[in-house]
Amino acid sequence: MKSSNPLQRLAAIQDAVASLKAEAHQILDSIRSWMDGAIFNSAATGGPAKRGRKPGSTAAAPKAAKAAKPDGRKTRGSSPLKGKKRPASPSGPLAPAVVDLITKSGKPLSVSEIYEGLSASGYVFTAKDPKTNLSARVYKLPGVVKVGTGMFGLG
Repeated sequence: MKSSNPLQRLAAIQDAVASLKAEAHQILDSIRSWMDGAIFNSAATGGPAKRGRKPGSTAAAPKAAKAAKPDGRKTRGSSPLKGKKRPASPSGPLAPAVVDLITKSGKPLSVSEIYEGLSASGYVFTAKDPKTNLSARVYKLPGVVKVGTGMFGLG
């Protein structure tokens, strides 16, 4: 009779799994019907609740103006280039310049070496912090791939 005992336990486990599965389906069905009702109700009322003040409520005190820097620019806010085309370097696009530099060197270069080589060759950067800008952009330049820790070669 030892052989029937494990089979009885297996049958009991299968029954338990089947009942749990049925219970899970009931729960999911109730969630689906609740979600359908919630979506229907929100659509009927004009969509989900809007954030912020209700129309007609009194406005809070206006925020103080941001302090300006000595040159007249605000400390934070919209970019002065917003909606305008970004200035191009007078010496041309960055990607071909970096590819040419790596080709001429014949070996992978670090960001510092790329920056020094571009500066020495007369490349004009338009960014405020050109080395940081180059560090971020070199990963996405077409024709340039990362070949080691901090080293970039031709792809």
